[in-house]
Amino acid sequence: MTAPYNYKQCQSLFGYSFDVHIRSSGTCQLCGCGGENLTFDLWRQMTVEHIIGKSQGGYLKEIRLVVAERFPDLDSVEREFLSKEIDAVNTVTACSFCNSTTSRDSNTISMSDLIRTSMGSPSEVVSQIASALQPILERKRSDVQWKLESVRKAYEANFLSALSAGERVAS
Repeated sequence: MTAPYNYKQCQSLFGYSFDVHIRSSGTCQLCGCGGENLTFDLWRQMTVEHIIGKSQGGYLKEIRLVVAERFPDLDSVEREFLSKEIDAVNTVTACSFCNSTTSRDSNTISMSDLIRTSMGSPSEVVSQIASALQPILERKRSDVQWKLESVRKAYEANFLSALSAGERVAS
């Protein structure tokens, strides 16, 4: 008998993103697919969307560096906790389509700048960052809706008609 596949190797579902998917209730935070209508086939296409991406310091590794710079008086456990809190407000569940269509987005402010310019205690900084991320997330949602309208029209006009006509693409 063959041993079952180690599902924990699916990092985008069970690893670093598991808590993100639970927090998002299995719903793409950009287009809204999933949620109550979530199926296994759709769920396995879910991934993590960084509201502010890697190129602008939005990944945990970069967040840790800036948090250490911004809060040198915190001990390592407190800095790690704060870094993970910031990472949590910066990550949401996204379907593969939404993630790929927003992957090159650039924002007017980087995560590093948000961390450096936010005032107050660590919890106040997290709150300010969360507030600053909301308009970015809303802009991404709007952009995704615009793209989905065009893609849906092309799907209906091109793909479905080709499929019903029995056309096949050579592999």
